[in-house]
Amino acid sequence: MKIIVLVLLFLAAHFSLTPFAPAKTGEARFYWPFAAGTRSWLPWAGGLPSQSGSVLTPLLAGAAGLAFLAAAACLLGWAVPSGWFRPLVGVGLGASGLLYLLYAGPFALLPLALDAFMLWGLLAQRWTPALLNG
Repeated sequence: MKIIVLVLLFLAAHFSLTPFAPAKTGEARFYWPFAAGTRSWLPWAGGLPSQSGSVLTPLLAGAAGLAFLAAAACLLGWAVPSGWFRPLVGVGLGASGLLYLLYAGPFALLPLALDAFMLWGLLAQRWTPALLNG
């Protein structure tokens, strides 16, 4: 189960960090959900980090990506205390969920489904490093 959760955490980090390296305009895909011309459906929310006036998107994307990567490091026992796993995943899920709700569309479905599955694991299955490491 540890390997599956690690893959999920790395996928979630990948999806969350794609605003920092968007695909070319019009070339967003299910595995790379942000393209250079991607805009939020809320005008006041700004845009991608490379677009002017964007503060919220880089903040949410960075927080989610770093939280998921730190949770993966925690699960692997690398320099992050095991007690931080659940809060880190929670922060990552909250930031990622808000990010993809701001950019709601067909390419947000897979990241949101991934977030929902990890939320289920966190709340219903009570994932912890001890449980996942067997």
